Amino acid sequence: MGLINESARKYYEGNDGVQGSGDESYGSYQFTSLENIVNQFIIAYVGEDKLIPKIKKNDVSFYAQRALQELSFDTFKSCKSLELEVPNSLQLPLPQDYVNYVKLSWVDSGGVKRVLYPASKTSNPKAFQQNSDGSLKFESNTYQETNASPYTSYGITKTGASSPSTGSGLIKSDDPLLQYESELRVALTVDPVSHVKYAPAGVISSSNPNARVNDGMFIQLLNDHALTVGMSVIGPGLPSGMTINAINTVTGSVAYPYNIELSHASYEQWVLDGSVGTNPVEPLIISSQTLFDNEEIIFVNLNKKSDTSTKYKSSANRETTINSHDYDTDVYSLNRGERYGLDPQRAQINGSYYIDCDSGLVNFSSNISGKTVIIEYISDSLGTDSEMKVHKFAEEAMYKCIAYAVLSTRANIQEYIVQRFKKERYAEIRKAKLRLSNLKIEELTQILRGKSKQIKH
Repeated sequence: MGLINESARKYYEGNDGVQGSGDESYGSYQFTSLENIVNQFIIAYVGEDKLIPKIKKNDVSFYAQRALQELSFDTFKSCKSLELEVPNSLQLPLPQDYVNYVKLSWVDSGGVKRVLYPASKTSNPKAFQQNSDGSLKFESNTYQETNASPYTSYGITKTGASSPSTGSGLIKSDDPLLQYESELRVALTVDPVSHVKYAPAGVISSSNPNARVNDGMFIQLLNDHALTVGMSVIGPGLPSGMTINAINTVTGSVAYPYNIELSHASYEQWVLDGSVGTNPVEPLIISSQTLFDNEEIIFVNLNKKSDTSTKYKSSANRETTINSHDYDTDVYSLNRGERYGLDPQRAQINGSYYIDCDSGLVNFSSNISGKTVIIEYISDSLGTDSEMKVHKFAEEAMYKCIAYAVLSTRANIQEYIVQRFKKERYAEIRKAKLRLSNLKIEELTQILRGKSKQIKH
């Protein structure tokens, strides 16, 4: 009754019958699935005349997943890593299943990892927009709702009406406005030569053959204002979640040469479903634009920005600067005052980083731009079904963790039994750590030969 249920040919060649094509599952025998752990625990511990007379399989699965999470944090070896190239923004998102980091490094031309060190003396704090007198700025735009023609009130933060119950008056945000990477406000006016207007369905096709037609997902501008694709668009008559999909230039003599093509998740789904009926998020077009007079359309990149983070990313790398002198030179005045009290964590030229937990971004120093970075990190092993597996060195530790969790949460269980399994759980976790540490006597001997020890064997 062996555990291997596939032939050697299937193991080495995979499903396509070709070795090295990438569909093989090399090394899979060292792991067992979480499903097998649950089933085998029920066989060993649950039933008549056994430790646990009766329990639901869902309960065992819950405790097994919790045990897998806890063991993933400090017992299992972290095998997760992600390789990305640092863009000009000097920011990278954290991995989808990220829990904590192990190490960050960049790769040189020889494929060798250069360790990056965390910059503990900087951060990206929350920064608010301020008026010229230093007071905090709140969203304040006129809100008018008449003739049964409502439109969505807007503001970068959540708005709260300070107006009378009639619905007309001033809208102010409850919270101050944050500083963002970029923000542009364009006024809506009733002037015949307005700076901006909405495009009713179907009016774009004659002047711009490449534009989508009959959906009204356009804003027409007199100037492009250095807008970029992906910016959020907030304004009267626009539902939340609207973004810029493309910026089209119309040739010829037209009043508004820039067509800002909009996108929305509900719109994209409507298109995929065959564009049946009316666009659910079409910008509200009303007969009289007076209702929108003196209000604004806001184009904003919602990535938050602070002066601290901007200065960190724009300045020359501090580590490179302090190590740029030749320490073998006899011109000691170059190094005056720089050797005493040297901080080892900054005595390197690899660069630095810090993690902004609020935005989920890793920020790098300026000398890392364009480099390939490796993020080695810890997950909880529950992200996908394929990674819910346990190394066989820790299989017994899983059983003891599940048993202790079940017994400690049940009534009418003698305390000495709970304490016994608590000790057994601790012992098995310790044993699993020793096994997974992968210490080999020959490797340790080779390392110690380089020390001031005489090793004989």
